[in-house]
Amino acid sequence: MASRPVLTKRRLACENSRFSVFLDEITCQVWPSILDYLVVAPKQLADNLVAGVAVLPIVDDKIGLLRIYRHAIQCYLWEIPRGFVEPGEPDRSAALRELEEETGLACADIDLESLGIVAPEPGILAARAHLFVARRCRMVRPFSGDEFGHIEFRLFDPAQVLALHDAGEIQDSTTLLAYCLHSGRLTG
Repeated sequence: MASRPVLTKRRLACENSRFSVFLDEITCQVWPSILDYLVVAPKQLADNLVAGVAVLPIVDDKIGLLRIYRHAIQCYLWEIPRGFVEPGEPDRSAALRELEEETGLACADIDLESLGIVAPEPGILAARAHLFVARRCRMVRPFSGDEFGHIEFRLFDPAQVLALHDAGEIQDSTTLLAYCLHSGRLTG
């Protein structure tokens, strides 16, 4: 097994209220040194590096998706609700909070099931996300669209979700993985 790379220097490139961006100098006996390895690190992390949650809402056998403008790639996409875990907040509580904040939906705690923890982009993002499915959701308030880029919430049949992916309207790996885990497309 190859020796593990060593962080020899870390330089803060920039930061905002949620993230720090670092340029790391990495050395290793096996590979050439890297002088500017980009690392994006959330400022709030749990011990297991979970910084956020994502929730696949189910209402009457339909999948709930948000239409969101994603500035980094300059387009609108359909995605599942997601958000940051607040300091000291359990992942489950964050999932239920984000579900209600972003969609107006709620579900009982017993209807919230973990789909596991994933590393959305481990090449540069120093964080993990906890995926959930929320079954038997019910509307507790209308969708507000208060968050930046959130323009619509809609329910889709499973076949429509696949058609959205085929049309390039679902590109987010977290949304796709949660859908596949829920529908059994990744299990034997």
